[in-house]
Amino acid sequence: MRPDGSWPLSCGTAFKEWAGVCEALSDGRQSLILRKGGIAEGPGGFVPEQSLFWLYPTHVHEAEQGLRVPRNPALVSDTPEDVVEVRALVETGPIWWVDRSERLAELEELHIWNEETIERRFQYRKPGLWVLGVRVYRREKPWLVRVTPEHVGCKTWVPLDPPLETDGVAPVLGDQEYHRVMDHIRSLLSFSTA
Repeated sequence: MRPDGSWPLSCGTAFKEWAGVCEALSDGRQSLILRKGGIAEGPGGFVPEQSLFWLYPTHVHEAEQGLRVPRNPALVSDTPEDVVEVRALVETGPIWWVDRSERLAELEELHIWNEETIERRFQYRKPGLWVLGVRVYRREKPWLVRVTPEHVGCKTWVPLDPPLETDGVAPVLGDQEYHRVMDHIRSLLSFSTA
């Protein structure tokens, strides 16, 4: 939990992402999210629609060829199909807009998507992708969330009702390591944060 205790006691929003990516984020192998949308421009510039959210693992559009690193078979859940294990809480960090695909190639060591997936996302509608630095906090015991009609389909954000309590989460990366990773991303992209 954050040392200053400034988080809400619960969070009722989840971000849908491929289960393999959720695993990489939850175990510290990845500290960024690449997105085409789900980010809006407000008075302070570009910001994610939510600054604190749960990761909602999904298999919608997930294909083994979409990831460079296959899912860990030991982590594949045996929960029923109508239940999702939610264990990672995400806090957004710096944001970068990348409009040149060669810049994204420099981030390859920092994520598990394969080159084809990145290029397809980059080229969709108009060239460019958002790189969202994130800090991930993990619960040892996951919340078991029943899948509702609001969760089904191609959606980025889904409501969790009731909201899930935020107690019992611990940072996946310590402060020093998290800041080192964000500085590394910043140096690779040679952009200032939004």
